[in-house]
Amino acid sequence: MWGVAALRGLWEKAREALEAPSPPATFRLELPDDEARRLVGEVYGRPMWGQGTRINVSKLDDAVRGTRFGLGLAEVLEIVHGRPVVQRVSSSRDEQRERSFEVLRSALAQHGLAEAAWAGAWMQWVHQYGRIAADELPGVARRAAGVLASLALARAPETWVSRGELAARVGGAHQLDNGTALSRVVLKAAALAQGVEPPGNERERRALWERCGVTLDAVSATVLCWGLPLVGSDDWSRGVRERFAVGLPVHLTHLDLRAAPERLVAAGTAVAVCENPRVLESVVEERIEHPVVCLSGQPSTVALTLLDRLQADGASLHHHGDFDWAGVGITRSLWEHHGVRPWRMSAADYREAVDRAAADRTDLPNLVGAPGATPWDPALAELMSTAARAVEEEVVLPTLLADLRVGLTAAGT
Repeated sequence: MWGVAALRGLWEKAREALEAPSPPATFRLELPDDEARRLVGEVYGRPMWGQGTRINVSKLDDAVRGTRFGLGLAEVLEIVHGRPVVQRVSSSRDEQRERSFEVLRSALAQHGLAEAAWAGAWMQWVHQYGRIAADELPGVARRAAGVLASLALARAPETWVSRGELAARVGGAHQLDNGTALSRVVLKAAALAQGVEPPGNERERRALWERCGVTLDAVSATVLCWGLPLVGSDDWSRGVRERFAVGLPVHLTHLDLRAAPERLVAAGTAVAVCENPRVLESVVEERIEHPVVCLSGQPSTVALTLLDRLQADGASLHHHGDFDWAGVGITRSLWEHHGVRPWRMSAADYREAVDRAAADRTDLPNLVGAPGATPWDPALAELMSTAARAVEEEVVLPTLLADLRVGLTAAGT
């Protein structure tokens, strides 16, 4: 029953864990296809999504003991593989690993991070792939832990700090520049904590820094805007209004926002917040005068700064994003931390979009990734998990534009 190919990876990883000189509490398991996800979920006792998951060794042992076979994990592995589980004796390499782990664990513990969910995988990565000499590791670990304690790793950032300032706190303004050992190990921890792939280029590095509340400079990150009804009579406000008058959106930087007047819009101004630039482009093409702020995916620090300023002015912010797990994650973060209301992001809106796509024979991509909560409408997450289809903003663009033509206050959210 359990000797099938789809479970082979589970049993091999479980054996590696049990036979290790210092058995880990969890291990990473790749889930390459639906059959593996289904069977692993049945054995482990919970549904599986995405391309991989972490398996708790103790929970796996409890799960197999609770079946009609009544066998512990080691007994199951002996039957499946035809040989007993034998724990390896620690070697000099294992001793080096333990010394590295102790240095890293101690540095994290000083900032209350040693028990973080990402800490074990990070320590293993630093030991294996961090390319840090043993005599340099204590200093790098201490500085890395100090930086990580200042990042927004498990929540949306509420304040932002420049990368140079953050580096200066731990020893020098260039300590976190691209290519440094400190930057490398910090970004790895940030990627693990955020549940994303490690950045492979400058755009991805910038996005990861910003997800953690760090700005790289004051001019390169921008937020795309259209039709903001600015109340100021100063040159800055007039310049933005002039671009709108000739049918052009504006890209605002941190430097722009620093130069902007204290008050931007009147209280009660309804502002649409979208995820995809195609939405704003369509608004511009049709010369719809409704104010729009485009996040272009994950909101940058300058985008969040603008939203916070608009919210402080008393504006009513309404966000629509893609119906995928990343999109609802953005909506959830904006709703919880920045006072932004979901717009056309209910279970009924999702069902209508999926049904319309089916009627129009529009292919929708599979929904991938770890499911996320939708506290503004709990039924949405359940329905998305069931339908397992992603709906990008462009699919529902006609509905969004119709709302913006009449105004979001009138159209509702």
